[in-house]
Amino acid sequence: MYRILPVIVLIINFLFGGTGDDIISKDSAFKYSIKENGNGLIRYSMPDYSFESTDGANGKIYKKPILLDASHIAEPGQPDLPSNSSFIAIDPSKSYSLLVSVISSQITENVEITPKASWDNDAEESLNENVEYNSEEFYPNNIAILSEPMTMREMTIANLTVTPFRYYPEEKRLEEFTEIEVELVETGVVENTVFRPAKRSRAFEPLYRSMIANYSSLERDNIPYQRPSILYILPSNIGNLLGTVDVLMDWKRRMGYEVNYISSSSIVNNTNDLENYIETAYQAWENPPEYVTIIADAEGSYDVPTHFENWSGYNGEGDHPYSTLAGNDLLPEVFLGRLSFDSQSHLQTIISKTLNYESNPYMGENWFQRACLVGDPSTSGVSCVITNNNIKEVLELHGYNDIRTVYSGSFPNQMTSNLSDGLGFFNYRGYYGVSGFNSSDVNSTNNGFMLPVATVITCGTGSFGSEESLIEAFLRAGTASNPKGSVACIGTATLGTHTMFNNMVDMGFYHGALVEDINSVGGALMAGKLWLSRAYPSNPNNYVATFTHWNNLMGDASLQMWTAYPEMLNVVHSYSLMKGTNFIDFSLTNSGGNPVEDAWVTIYKEGVVLESGYSDLNGFVRIDVPITDVGEILVTVTKKNHYPYQSSFQIYDPGVSVNVYNDYVTINDNGTGSSSGNGDGILNSGETIELAIGVSNYGSENATNITGTLSTENSNITIINDSFTYGDLATGDIVNNASSPFTFSINNNVQHGADINLLLTLTNDSGYNSVGYVGLNIAGKNLYAYGVDVVGNNQDVLVSGQTSTVHIELHNSGATSAINIVGQITSASPAIEILDNIGTWSAVYPGGFNSSAGDGNSFTISALEDIIPGTIAHLILSVNTDDGYTNSSVVPIQIGIPTVTDPMGPDEHGYYIYDSGDIDYLLSPVYDWVEIDDRYGGSGSHLSSLTDGGDNGDDVETVDLPFDFRFYGQVYNEISICSNGWIAFGDTDLSSFRNYPLPGAGGPGKMVAVFWDDLKLTNSGRVYTWYDSSNKVFIVQWSRVRTFQNNTTETFQIVLRDPMYYLTPTNDGEMLLQYMDFNNNTTGSYSWSQIHGLYCTVGIEDHTMTRGLQYTFNNTYADAAMQLGDETAILITTRGSEMRLDGDLNTDGLVDVNDLLILIDHIVVDQTQFNPFLADINSDGMVNILDMVKLIQVVMGYDS
Repeated sequence: MYRILPVIVLIINFLFGGTGDDIISKDSAFKYSIKENGNGLIRYSMPDYSFESTDGANGKIYKKPILLDASHIAEPGQPDLPSNSSFIAIDPSKSYSLLVSVISSQITENVEITPKASWDNDAEESLNENVEYNSEEFYPNNIAILSEPMTMREMTIANLTVTPFRYYPEEKRLEEFTEIEVELVETGVVENTVFRPAKRSRAFEPLYRSMIANYSSLERDNIPYQRPSILYILPSNIGNLLGTVDVLMDWKRRMGYEVNYISSSSIVNNTNDLENYIETAYQAWENPPEYVTIIADAEGSYDVPTHFENWSGYNGEGDHPYSTLAGNDLLPEVFLGRLSFDSQSHLQTIISKTLNYESNPYMGENWFQRACLVGDPSTSGVSCVITNNNIKEVLELHGYNDIRTVYSGSFPNQMTSNLSDGLGFFNYRGYYGVSGFNSSDVNSTNNGFMLPVATVITCGTGSFGSEESLIEAFLRAGTASNPKGSVACIGTATLGTHTMFNNMVDMGFYHGALVEDINSVGGALMAGKLWLSRAYPSNPNNYVATFTHWNNLMGDASLQMWTAYPEMLNVVHSYSLMKGTNFIDFSLTNSGGNPVEDAWVTIYKEGVVLESGYSDLNGFVRIDVPITDVGEILVTVTKKNHYPYQSSFQIYDPGVSVNVYNDYVTINDNGTGSSSGNGDGILNSGETIELAIGVSNYGSENATNITGTLSTENSNITIINDSFTYGDLATGDIVNNASSPFTFSINNNVQHGADINLLLTLTNDSGYNSVGYVGLNIAGKNLYAYGVDVVGNNQDVLVSGQTSTVHIELHNSGATSAINIVGQITSASPAIEILDNIGTWSAVYPGGFNSSAGDGNSFTISALEDIIPGTIAHLILSVNTDDGYTNSSVVPIQIGIPTVTDPMGPDEHGYYIYDSGDIDYLLSPVYDWVEIDDRYGGSGSHLSSLTDGGDNGDDVETVDLPFDFRFYGQVYNEISICSNGWIAFGDTDLSSFRNYPLPGAGGPGKMVAVFWDDLKLTNSGRVYTWYDSSNKVFIVQWSRVRTFQNNTTETFQIVLRDPMYYLTPTNDGEMLLQYMDFNNNTTGSYSWSQIHGLYCTVGIEDHTMTRGLQYTFNNTYADAAMQLGDETAILITTRGSEMRLDGDLNTDGLVDVNDLLILIDHIVVDQTQFNPFLADINSDGMVNILDMVKLIQVVMGYDS
């Protein structure tokens, strides 16, 4: 059975698009499912690999397997065999062992495996064999290893490492495991687990969603959120300056944060003591800190020390270790920032900047969506410009219409001028010295309160451990009344930073802030650091750890960034409440009158957060008022990109003030009196409740003849006895109605956790009127589909053309039992036919599971013929019980397992990728090269503007299309063509040469990566375009271009088909990608002179950079992707495909003598314009006379 909501193992998935088994790594080598015994099962398929030869001593020729995205477990002197690793999240209360089964393997004889030389890529290679080479044993001992658990706040993760090789040094024999199954076997209970907070963190949710592919499917809805929490670290000599910090802390509390601070000298003056304190707070506090901001320099008059790493040789400073509070890993438990000051004036300026930015932003102009992007390619290369152009596209996608780019000229003058105009974001990518821009330039700015979040991620900008760094200057610039510089700034410590890692953190920050919707500056920086792991999973030379440590934030970690001009909030609420009123309602709309959902409403008095809540989809929220003291209560409403609403209401004493006494509310459901139920004192669906409510006179005058009337706002509640006369109440009296309780019944259809919203109206004959709220929740059923079991199929998928019995497992996450359940399935999918749509379950108890296979009836479903494997059909399961409970849930069910001979996809929009190996499909493309290079007889036009000579010579040119082309539903009339093997629809200045996974940060949006790699147009390499008016296609050809690293030739083209003539279901255009020469050998180099590597990327991504299909990246292919080579082709389309008849070589739907003649011509004449896959009738990998014999048998009807 596969689970719809897997609990034990999560998926860390950095590939996007496609279907099939769950992928638990960016490397599609790993796939996850659940066995019938409940254990997790990881199937590992070894990706393509190659051997690298090295000359050794005494004439030896060593061979080293090269596996993509590899990690290594070998120590120097041991056989250097690569591994693949993937993250899985595990139950922290369990211990596990691995049961490894080899499915298939192969042997390479007479091979000398290279010994591991050194972990330092800069070291002189010294190939010395150690004792393993003289042993009769094999190496390594274990094929698969599970790491110790790692923790990211609420998530416990382990690293599964598979070494798909085993070397026998005595025999010089290498065993290569092509298919492995690893079963995750529970071996016991772990008593001392790493701490995990009991409540969820709203601050970390966006990071989880971006990092963990199936995080949204986890059973976490019943886990409550903690109150957002901040810890400020202050210097021990803060003294009278605490009052300045109090202003900021008071604002954060008013927003709704729990705010704490520490300044004790026994804690804050030592890194170990401070880290221990933060860890204790994280583990012991009811609301563990999510944000930790140090308000101090790392040296000087007001200091709190930072950490200095000891592994890079640069001794770089960084606060990141303060965030790693659980587990021995780089994953954070809190977000970090630092407000560095050296004087009272600095502190006042910084607090003023932070406070005004969040609570009172300048609204005179739209500086919020104005950005300046600076890239100086003179030393660090054109990638600094490319990175900025990538960020520019992300900003444009999110509504920024004033983006200033500075790529040449007088950098300091232009940077100062643009900062003075007021910006939302300021970004610099360049080199040490920031192109001459320094602290004095920062102090020359004149932007006032139009303060950007600045990112200056380059050498030395973040070296704050000894003297004032540039990021500190940005933060401190100006005065409290005339601020300058920025409200926050991110930079990198030491002079040893590397361009491509800086670029990744930089792009990752903006991708996190805008695409992944991580609104805090501390969270967005952490997202940027985690993008290092996504782009460089092998952690080359420990650079991921190094740059994670070196990149630091000067700013409040909890700072909420503006990414649009703030919208005004219209908030309706009472401005006065009688003493004792226990609730207040808020209704929120925007300037257009539309409800505002998910706004954070807080009431606050004299340093204490009284209560907070989030508005619902109707813009409504009811907030408890937990105090009865008269006085002013402050109201604050905040939401991303909405101007904060700040107001108040008064609690007053009207004289008589009778209302609900919250400490006396009793429930009777034991069957006595008018009640009926199970007697547990909890509201359950189907029960009749007697309810006693106490009331008190909170006023200063006596009350007479008070009557209470009970009502409800929930249609599933029926009030039976709604009235009681409480009588006279003197000041301070408490009276209840236990002698004649209110009575109401609860419908069986009420969902678990529903609020019944009871209101008690209190009146008397003198005109007194008040309303009190009684908040009670239902403990009911909550049934939904949890798993699917397709009988007879170990992978629980339907088989095209077959009928299957399907069991559906239900889970009841509620608190009452569901008995005699009947379920009905429907589906709008044309891929299946439901033959028996009724299933039954005898019972599902609270917290329990039950399958229709147990003691009920199951469903029968037929998958139709010729359905593309991997297609997902969605069943709608509606369940009901005898007592009237109903609920519905969606059940995805897969048809077939995609293989290399099936198309890839569809993605969310509907795109498939067919390749020339998908011979069973009519849409499988035939390689049919159209030469447009005029030097080889073509009719194309040379794009002479593209002159990329390599080494930062990258070019991009925008050209008009001869027809409108629809891509992901957007219509374009021009494309941008890059020398580095990609096109982007529309106009872009980006010329990205470093390739990354798709979709994601790093390249332009609305992109087709034909062969995205660092290419150059030397040695006669050119790019051509041609419009074939007769066939209505537009062709771009990269002709005889070279890879930058190895100077190998690549020739490929993309053919855009006019959507008016080549029709698709979505009206999106089709694209044919063809490869004449395909070598793809850019492996990279990670010494000081880095080369990005990661082979090429082939695939598509949409304009939002969140949807796409990745055919190959880093020489790792999707399951349904054929390995590309010379004379291969792929077709990108939104059309599904009918299946091809075996032997139908001319694709006319018949197998006849015409197909036989084509095959004879192919074998005898050796036609070049023919897909050889189609001619391999007997599937032996060769086209010869045996295929002719086989086809004759088929045509003559002799084939069985």
